[in-house]
This record gives sequence, C-alpha cells and structure tokens, in this order.
Amino acid sequence: MSDCIFCAILEGSLPASIVHRDDTCLAFMDIHPLSRGHVLIIPREHAMQITELPEPTVQHLFTVAHRILGAQRALGWGLEGSHILLNDGPRANQMVPHAHVHITPREKRDGLGMLGRLGLHVTGLFGRAEKRERLEDQARALQHQLAESSPCSAG
Repeated sequence: MSDCIFCAILEGSLPASIVHRDDTCLAFMDIHPLSRGHVLIIPREHAMQITELPEPTVQHLFTVAHRILGAQRALGWGLEGSHILLNDGPRANQMVPHAHVHITPREKRDGLGMLGRLGLHVTGLFGRAEKRERLEDQARALQHQLAESSPCSAG
C-alpha cells in the first residue's frame, strides 16, 4: 500500500533499524520509543487489523515477539516486566493502519517518563525521533542476542 509508512519500510524506501527479518515479518526499533529497546513487529502482508491476517501469520508474529522479548531480557532490558501490545484499529489508538505488535521493556522508576511518552503516543504527537545511531546500536545488540539463542533463524 503506497501511503502506509510500514509498507514503505518493508519496501526499503524508508529507513529502519532492523532487529529481525524473515519471509513473514519484519521487526525494527520504534523511532519514537516508549523505552529503551522498544521494538515493532509487522507482517509483510498489509492488513490494518490482526483479524485480516491468516492465523499462521499471527502465530508467527507472536513467536517472533516471544524471541525478541527473550533477547531484550538477556540484555537486561525489561527484567521486571514488559508490555506486549497490539492496538487493533483506530478506536484502540492504532496510529499506523498496518497491523503491528509493540514489545516495550519496562524499567524501575520509569513510570512518569513512560506515562508522558505514552500520552504523546495516544494523542498522535510523538515528539522528536530517537537518534538513528542509538536505534542502530540497540538493533545490533538484539540481533546478536537472537543469533545467540537460535543462529539459524536470526536475521
């Protein structure tokens, strides 16, 4: 879909700090992260809502989410908790009309900062983007951890 930012990332016409890629999905760092290590997982097939995707695709998205969550924790991110979030449709504050899963590590004492950033996300005002260098560093760290846990499927 030509006006979808996530489809543009999939096509390579917009930059992204890639964590994982395969034939079904792409995982990359959120450019407006709620916390360190915030990753988005998107299906390669354009669908606005998760129910528009075939069940095996949905299962794969959550399998990848599980692996990324493990990689984040191996790096010490979100040891005390994480959000695995799917905003499914505009009424659920889905800002990009392409199904996607957020994996957002939480840290001690991140409540007020997280609440402020979340408030911006909900209103559609995302603020300044994270520096690409920082996102690339986090993506490389996650790629390394994914390769350590399963060398054949990291990407």
